[in-house]
Amino acid sequence: MQKENQANLALALSVIGAIGTAGQGASLLTSTIHHGFLAATIGGLADWFAVKAIFGRPLGISHRTDILRRNRAHIMESLVHFSADDLLSKENIMDVVEREKIGALLVEYLQHRGGRERLIEATVDILRHVAADVDSRSIAKELTPYVIQALHALPLEESFAELLNVLTEEPHADRIFNMLIRMGLRLVRTQVFQEMLRENIASIRTEYERDGMIRAFVLSFFDDAMIAEWLTARLEEILTSATAVDDRRHRDGVQALVSFVTGLRANPGLYEELHRYKIHVIEQLEVKNILTDFIEHRMKGNHPFWIPYVKELLNEKIDIFVHSEAWQHRADRWLKDLAAGEVEKHHEMIADFVRDYLNQKSDDELITFVEGKVRTDLQMIRVNGAIVGAFVGMGLSLLVTFAERMWGM
Repeated sequence: MQKENQANLALALSVIGAIGTAGQGASLLTSTIHHGFLAATIGGLADWFAVKAIFGRPLGISHRTDILRRNRAHIMESLVHFSADDLLSKENIMDVVEREKIGALLVEYLQHRGGRERLIEATVDILRHVAADVDSRSIAKELTPYVIQALHALPLEESFAELLNVLTEEPHADRIFNMLIRMGLRLVRTQVFQEMLRENIASIRTEYERDGMIRAFVLSFFDDAMIAEWLTARLEEILTSATAVDDRRHRDGVQALVSFVTGLRANPGLYEELHRYKIHVIEQLEVKNILTDFIEHRMKGNHPFWIPYVKELLNEKIDIFVHSEAWQHRADRWLKDLAAGEVEKHHEMIADFVRDYLNQKSDDELITFVEGKVRTDLQMIRVNGAIVGAFVGMGLSLLVTFAERMWGM
């Protein structure tokens, strides 16, 4: 609007100047200024008419005016053609894409612009939405036969045999024996063991006292608690001494454990019993319900078990990508090839988009839109027209005046 006011002011000054200098004498200066104002007025009016003719009908004149309305279809197709085939042609788009180092841009985004966190969170959100839409019972029903089949295929017997082989090796047998000794030391002081010990002492005392009064007299000096405490202390002494590697009890205990395990390993009935037990356990398991519960509470829910593993995996893959130029080059090439394919496949959408956008606008809206984009430049044309007209008018006036004088001479 400011430029339009300047253009109108220039035209008004030209008109006032032309009127004001008319009939002011025939001096060279006055004549030159008058013709300058007159030419500026003519140029300004001509440019005003031309600019107005683009968007409407100046002074109500309809001949070759209202250019935008009359030539809307042609102008629109020209804009569509310019947008799709020139400004945003396939070659221009791909030329810009090929100049970019997309791999390096990805590294910059992942490392310094929060891309790593956004990528991980977006991936987790997508997976959580996928998991939330899963029908737990249906999936469990589909998986149940495969899980049961896998359980039957578990080599429990072979694994147990391998475990027994390991237990017969000296370092492992020694550690297991020491573990059993430590468990025994804790056990003898438990309330359950002490109660059982006192019950057995009372039973033995009763049987022992039946054989004579002398035995009863001797045992009367010792109550059950004293005997239990003495036996407990004796057991602790024996067990503690058995922890020493160079003690005979330790060596005999380890050897007895190895012999026991070796006997188990050589017993074929044990493996048959293990197999029957495995079958029994599998038959008792409610696999479908277990799977349904697992999917509902461990794969879905507020804290799915898999999220930390997915985040760790993604972080590892991102680190590999960030520090590998080969992977960056592959990503760069792949994305550029993908862009080229998409541009080739969908390039006509640019023309369709521009055409649809322009078609949505009425004539008045289109005129307002175009005028808003070029108003300033068009008003400057008017200002420049008045200025150029003034200089041309004064130049021609001087030229004619000098020619008349020379001709008159």
